[in-house]
Order: sequence, then C-alpha cells, then structure tokens
Amino acid sequence: MGTTTKRMANLVEKTILGFVAGAAGAIGVLETVFLVRRVAELAASDPTTISGVRLAEPVPADVGGSAAVVSAEYDTVTLVIEGLSDAARGALIAAIVLGSLLTIGICMVLVWLCLRVFVGKPFVRSATWGVAGVAILVLLAGLVAPFLRGIASTEAVAQVGADGALLIAELNLAPLGWASALIVIAGAFEIGQRLQRDTEALV
Repeated sequence: MGTTTKRMANLVEKTILGFVAGAAGAIGVLETVFLVRRVAELAASDPTTISGVRLAEPVPADVGGSAAVVSAEYDTVTLVIEGLSDAARGALIAAIVLGSLLTIGICMVLVWLCLRVFVGKPFVRSATWGVAGVAILVLLAGLVAPFLRGIASTEAVAQVGADGALLIAELNLAPLGWASALIVIAGAFEIGQRLQRDTEALV
C-alpha cells in the first residue's frame, strides 16, 4: 500500500511538473513571436502611437456634468505621431524588448528548473545562473524600461512642439526588492549545489 501510494505521488508530481514546464514553454514561445511582431510593427508603422505620455500638470476632464463626480482630471495622454524620430522609436523598441525578455527569461528558467526537478537533481550551476539572470532582467525591465519610455515621450513631445512630458518615470523600487529576493534564491541554489555534490561524493 505504501509503495503504491508513493508511486501515485511521484506520478502526480511528474505530471504537474510536465504541465508547468509545457505551459511555461508555450508562453515563452508565444511571447517571442509577439515580441518580433511588435518590434516589426513599431519599426515600420507610421504614424506611431505612444501611450502614457505624462503631462506636467493635470488637466480638468469633462465627465458630462454628473452630479456624483466632484472633480475629474487626467495627467497622461496618448499621442499618435507621424514621422516619429529614430531616437524615440529606438527607445520604445528597447523598452518593449526589455519587458518581453523578462517574460521569456522567466519561462526559460522555469522550464529548466522543472526538468531538473523531474530528474531529481535541481541544484545545478545552470539553475543558479538562470535565477541570477532573471534577477538582472527584473531590474532592467522594472527600472530601465520606464526610463526608456520616458525618453521616447520626451522626444515625441519635443518633436510636436508641445510641453508636458516628463523624462524620468515615477520611481518604483519594487523591482529592487524582487531582484534581491531572486539573488537570495540563487545563493540558496548555489549552497544546494555544493550539498548535493558532497552527498553524491559520500554515496
């Protein structure tokens, strides 16, 4: 009875690992396809749409005279620009690439970790470096990408001769926290790798 239960548990575990790995792999492939498509469209499309351009000061918004609304205003706009400069277009493409690389990187590492757990040896150097690489991508996507979008907005606003876009996006320190947590996890994998190696040497 105990052996049968153990076999069933192993089967369920491997099924779950296979499902997670397959789903992560599919998401990574789809994100890669979407990334190529978005970059190609952005590089060739004219006019170009830039959303989330921040205004220097909020502007009152008309809500149709609803008695339930005390006041309304908006602080971002969407610009549709024809003949966008190469600098703004390049910044937008770089921001999109960084965001997609984070998703693709997470999926790749998740697939690899599932495979390593499946074979019973999760603590390998490649897993450690994979988690550390994702930590770097979190920093790039969370801190650099918004800065690049700010550059694109500033270039676009300057091109149309308007005023109001902010070069620096609002600072969000959450990526620092996530990256730090991933670095700690990478360190744990490194320790696990040494322990696994020592255990194999004793056998």
